[in-house]
Amino acid sequence: MKRAICPSCGAPVLFHSAASIYAVCEFCRSTLLRTGEDLQNLGRMADLLDDTSRIQIGSEGTFRSRHFLVVGRIQLKYEAGLWNEWHILFDDGRSAWLAEAAGEYIVSAQVSVREPIPAFTALVPEMPVTLDGRQFTVTDLETARCISGQGELPFRVAAGYDVNTADLRSNDRFLTIDYSETPPLVFVGQSTTFVDLKLVNLREASEPSAGGAPQVGARAFNCPHCAAPLQIHSPAIESVACDACGSIIGIDNENVRLLARAAQALREVPWLPLGSRGSLHGVDWEVIGFMRRSTTSEGTEYPWSEYLLFNATDGFAWLIEYQGHWNFARTLAKPPSVSRKQPKFKLDGKEFKLFNRGKAQVTYVVGEFYWRVAVGETCAVDDYVCPPLMLSREVTAKEASWSQAEYLEAADLCAAFRMKTPLPRSGVYANQPNPLAETHRTTCSLFWKLALAATAVQLAFAFLFASQLVLKQQLVLSPQNEEATLTSQEFVLKSRARALLVRHATDVTNNWLSLSTTLVEKNTGESYQGEQEVSHYKGVDDGESWSEGSPSEEMVFKAVPAGTYYLVLEYELGTDDAAAVVDTLEVVRNPTVWSNFVLLLIFLAIFPLISRWRRNAFEARRWSESDLGGKDD
Repeated sequence: MKRAICPSCGAPVLFHSAASIYAVCEFCRSTLLRTGEDLQNLGRMADLLDDTSRIQIGSEGTFRSRHFLVVGRIQLKYEAGLWNEWHILFDDGRSAWLAEAAGEYIVSAQVSVREPIPAFTALVPEMPVTLDGRQFTVTDLETARCISGQGELPFRVAAGYDVNTADLRSNDRFLTIDYSETPPLVFVGQSTTFVDLKLVNLREASEPSAGGAPQVGARAFNCPHCAAPLQIHSPAIESVACDACGSIIGIDNENVRLLARAAQALREVPWLPLGSRGSLHGVDWEVIGFMRRSTTSEGTEYPWSEYLLFNATDGFAWLIEYQGHWNFARTLAKPPSVSRKQPKFKLDGKEFKLFNRGKAQVTYVVGEFYWRVAVGETCAVDDYVCPPLMLSREVTAKEASWSQAEYLEAADLCAAFRMKTPLPRSGVYANQPNPLAETHRTTCSLFWKLALAATAVQLAFAFLFASQLVLKQQLVLSPQNEEATLTSQEFVLKSRARALLVRHATDVTNNWLSLSTTLVEKNTGESYQGEQEVSHYKGVDDGESWSEGSPSEEMVFKAVPAGTYYLVLEYELGTDDAAAVVDTLEVVRNPTVWSNFVLLLIFLAIFPLISRWRRNAFEARRWSESDLGGKDD
């Protein structure tokens, strides 16, 4: 670090970096050129415009585990507001730039490229550009005006000159082409967050920025058209729409001017009043702007409302409302690489499907906005959904940006902003969570648990209470038997049988057989009786075989006590066939019965099938609102 004396005011001037050849005196704003040990005064630097940044010269932070010190900055103004480029110095002596714009932070350093750099006039949003073998996509084209400089800088900064810049992205990489020199300068960096930078020695919100006026919570002034009182909350605000007369006023530092007089035909009253304060996602927000936008599909207009939220540290966010459905949205720092009309893509393991495509138009505005808003301005919009998230791409002639919205329940919004009655909700919104999805998951989980339990019980009966064949005997049922009665051999049940299966497996063909089976206990005479019909016909018609009925039949006697038993069979044969019938008689103790188990599974399966149908019906209602007409299109 080198120390020198300002030749204009005598104040000490520090040079932390050997690469810094210019410095702006903190006290007299003189621009100083370092030549060896000497300082040459090149003239007074213009004052910085006040902004909401908490970073200042001397702030320290960490990027990729490397400590840095903020040693300088240049301030630029573009259509969307103010933009700071902080000159940072790492501990190893290398320097880089920390860009700060609209709540986004990007650390980048200058690189050399082999490929020819396209002209600024040749670039359009979403245009692919390949540099150093990596493909980037143009996301923003701006003509910014350098306002001022501060601290140590590696090059001379003169206020009041215009700079054409192009921002390009490739996943987490950020590339800026600066056309202020020939050939253009290329800077490659990465987006980060205020929290990840771990910044210390920050400026308090009430402190003035160096070279600027003290910060205030809001600045008041009067509408130049109707004299209604207005205010702005941030120096980043570029326009204010007057609620009283509908005029749109542009903000230029300390000056205001009328951009559009009475541009709006109808006055709309926001449901969430301007100035409302609430906490969402751990951040305290204030509603500072309201707009109505609409899109037209097949001759039908679909309007919605957007509320601009502001926080001095976290910047801007949006609340979006359509037919009582709400979303909380913020600009996406790492937008996906998605071609136009691409039906779906994956991001962070989630699949997003194209839901709507169209052109959005601003129809009404009131309050403050960080760009020169105008009634009638349009942009192309693509909405991709993965409930509860929605990613939206908006493309204009100069910019292609992505935002991520998350569905917000009306009750949570009312609680956050202390509103008593929510707006009435109708229909199913694009990224509204399916309330029946969790019910379906719970029902399916319960089904599998009950099915597993039923299977375990069934297997327990099958293996722990194994079935036992206690009798097998062949009987001949002859039509010549005048009594038509037969008695089986005896069999013994040593213990009580919960079930006793009697099975008749006959060879009856093209005839019928009526059976009356009586189970008799030999010693007590106690009996159990059952009736059965056996019918079996088959043949060939027109070369095709057919069959009807079954030659076998069975019955079950329940809770049969221990004892010695035999069966008495009384039968009657049909006259369709005079042949005798051979009956293989089997008696099984405690048979394994699967029919009840199967019926139980069928009964249990009804519930997940119903819940699945209800869930899919909700999804059908959602996709009926899509321009695509169906989720698989």
